[in-house]
Amino acid sequence: MYNFVLSIVRGIYRLLFKIEIEGLEKIPKDKNFLVVPNHLSNFDPPLVAAFLPVKMTYMAKASLFKVPIVAQVIKAFGAFPVKRSGNDISAVKTAIKLLKNGKTLVIFPEGIRVRTPGTLGKGKQGAAMIAAKAGVGFLPIGIETTYKFRSRVKMTVGDYIDFSKYYNQRLSSEELQKITDEVLMPEIAKLAGAKVYGN
Repeated sequence: MYNFVLSIVRGIYRLLFKIEIEGLEKIPKDKNFLVVPNHLSNFDPPLVAAFLPVKMTYMAKASLFKVPIVAQVIKAFGAFPVKRSGNDISAVKTAIKLLKNGKTLVIFPEGIRVRTPGTLGKGKQGAAMIAAKAGVGFLPIGIETTYKFRSRVKMTVGDYIDFSKYYNQRLSSEELQKITDEVLMPEIAKLAGAKVYGN
């Protein structure tokens, strides 16, 4: 089901857009990781799932699981629900458990869509916290596009970011935010061709 859905998504995306993928050779072959793309649109999660040759799981808005067809598709992607209001401790625990069990997980650090081209939102510290507790590193992804019909959609894979010095550490909120601001988001901004981030 997973591969069937992804093959359909790839076909649809290639019909709608001009797809460019760079940096696939940088994907680690010997470990799982946290995939961290910038977030422009609801088109982003299927794009990453369809064109990154790694089986991944996702956090998805809980409300999407109430929409019959959508629910079937996102479940095929391995998605699990997260409540958008407040901190969903259950979803965080699920994410950590999946990563510890060798799964690869996608998290959009901005937490919201930022539709202005060349601009990234301020990264939230959840990705850094989950990576530290689960004992995994990051695979940064940059997405450049307007998602207009037949527009260029460029997805660039960056170098793996080793996070081992932070594994199992009790990092403060300030430390997690500093890592997000100084390590994670600048790399994603570079890959996405974003000149402004952190707004």
